[in-house]
Amino acid sequence: MKNSNDIEYIYEKLSQHYPKYSNSKPKAKIYSKAYTSLIGVMLSAQSQDARTAVACRQLFALASTPENMIKLTQAQIIEAIRPAGLFNAKSKNILATSQVLIEKFNSRVPQTQEELMTLPGVGRKSSDIIMRFVWGQPHIAVDTHVFRLLWRLGWADSLDEGKASITVNSTTPEKYKYGAHMWLITHAKRVCVSRTPLCASCVISPAC
Repeated sequence: MKNSNDIEYIYEKLSQHYPKYSNSKPKAKIYSKAYTSLIGVMLSAQSQDARTAVACRQLFALASTPENMIKLTQAQIIEAIRPAGLFNAKSKNILATSQVLIEKFNSRVPQTQEELMTLPGVGRKSSDIIMRFVWGQPHIAVDTHVFRLLWRLGWADSLDEGKASITVNSTTPEKYKYGAHMWLITHAKRVCVSRTPLCASCVISPAC
């Protein structure tokens, strides 16, 4: 677990190093509409950004509202989202979530994390992403990349990404929460990479 001084140091350095990322969004999965953003986030699970973007483009060419989505067959959805992988499970969840949105939420994407997590295929990580990038709330999503960084920093003390999410969200100062996800994930992808982290050029190595 990191102490408050280390956490302050980490965010001070990352915010200075990646200033333009404070208000940026993950373009492969976040769109102008809440519904397409939700589906984009669902498709992004265990999928590279480039593949997610292709799957989203192909699917949204067929349907971009819950009402139109449930008119598609599962086979049509599978064919469209195939590049994103896990297409059987994802297609079922897309249809089920679209139906739930229509029946329980007046076709609108919920604005609370608790309600989001009642949707098929939407867990804590996905709900954190939606809360942050669709509804503008200061949530920090912990995916594989962010978790790798937190673990190496000694910030996470559990191999459970859900617990790591609770830890980083509860210990991050409010003034950094809005930009935190993009700073952490950008640093993880560019510097704290999986196989050979670039420790010599890491701006937060003193806190590692």
